[in-house]
Amino acid sequence: MLTDSVKSWANIAVDHSLTTYRDIATTHLQLASRTISATGGFAGRQIDLVGSLLGAWADQPVEQFDRHHSFAGNDGSPVEFSCAMTRSGAEVRLLFEPLDAGRPPRPSPEAGHRFVELLNKILAIDVSRFRVVADLFAGVPSAGSCSMLCSAALRTGGTPLFKVYMNPAVGEPRPHQVVGEAMSRLGLSEQWALVAEHLRDGLGSREQEVALFALDLGDSAESRVKIYFRHGGRAPEQVERVAGLSGDHQPDLFTKILDRVYDVPVERLVKAPMTCLSFQGDRRVPVSATLYCPLDPNISDDAEASTRVVDLLEMSGIAPEPFGALAGTISGTDLACGRRLSWVSYKRPADPVVTVYAGLDGSARVS
Repeated sequence: MLTDSVKSWANIAVDHSLTTYRDIATTHLQLASRTISATGGFAGRQIDLVGSLLGAWADQPVEQFDRHHSFAGNDGSPVEFSCAMTRSGAEVRLLFEPLDAGRPPRPSPEAGHRFVELLNKILAIDVSRFRVVADLFAGVPSAGSCSMLCSAALRTGGTPLFKVYMNPAVGEPRPHQVVGEAMSRLGLSEQWALVAEHLRDGLGSREQEVALFALDLGDSAESRVKIYFRHGGRAPEQVERVAGLSGDHQPDLFTKILDRVYDVPVERLVKAPMTCLSFQGDRRVPVSATLYCPLDPNISDDAEASTRVVDLLEMSGIAPEPFGALAGTISGTDLACGRRLSWVSYKRPADPVVTVYAGLDGSARVS
C-alpha cells in the first residue's frame, strides 16, 4: 500500500517497499532526459554517475524521511529537479540536500563537505574555492532551513557540472557579512564593495535579504560565484535595483516578466521572488542576473503555472513544445490536479535561458 512517504511525478509509479531517494533521483532524471531529448546519449552515463555519488542517506527507505522536512523541495523532499531551456537545447539537473544517514536523516555541514571532497577524490574536480570559504558556513541551520544544497547539471559530453549552495544564516554574523567575507577570501573584495555600495540603504533587509551563496565547482574560466537575494515587501523595485548591477541588465525587463507571471502585485505574493548575481573571473561587475519566480504556492496549480511558463518561453523565442511534453510527464494529463511546478527562472536576455523547477509533490493546499 502506498503512503504519504512516496512522492513521485504523475507518470512514475513507485513501490513504497523498495524506493530510496537514489532510486527516485535516477528514475526521474532518466525520464526527464528522455522526454525533453536533453544531452543525448550522454545522459544515461551521467545519471548513473550522479546517483552513485549521493551518499548513504540516499539508500535509506523513503519512510525514514517522514520526520525530516528538507529545504530542497516544497514538499519537504531532499530532491528537486529542473530543466534549463534555450533556443538551441535543454539541460536537466538535480538539486539535493546532502544528509547524515540516521533515523531520521539529518542535515549537517559535514555531509555537504563529504560530498564535495568525494567529487575531488573520485572525479578530480577542483574544489579549492569551496575549501577557502567552507568554515564560514559551518554553523547549525535553523529549523526548516539547511546547511548546504548541491546540484548536478547534466551536460553534452564530459561530466556533470556540480554546484554548491551555502546558507549564510547559520552563524552569529549577519548573512551579508558572511558573504562579504567569503567574497574577500575569493579575491572578489572589489566586486562585493560594488554590491554593498549599490545596495547600502537596504542590504540585509527583508527587501534585499541575502539568501544563499553559491559556487560552481571546478577550475573552468566559466565557473561562477553567485549571490542570491530574496525580495519580500517592496518588489519589483528591489528586484530591478539588484539586477541593475549586472552587465546584461535590460531596464524594466524583470518587472515585465513579474507582471506576466503573476496576477497580483509582487508584494502580495505568498512566496517572494529572488534575484541572483553571477560573478566570473576578475570581472568587476556581475556577468548576469537571474530572476527566480516561485510558482507554487503563488499560482493555484500546474495548469496555470504551465501557461505562464509557455508565455515566458514564447517571449524568449524558445520552442515551448519540449516543455509541454515535460509538464505532462511531471503532472499528468490533467495539470490542474498537480502542484509540482515550483519555480521558473530567466536570465541572459541576449540568448535567454528559461529554467523550470519541479518537485515530487507540491506544497500543501490551503483550504
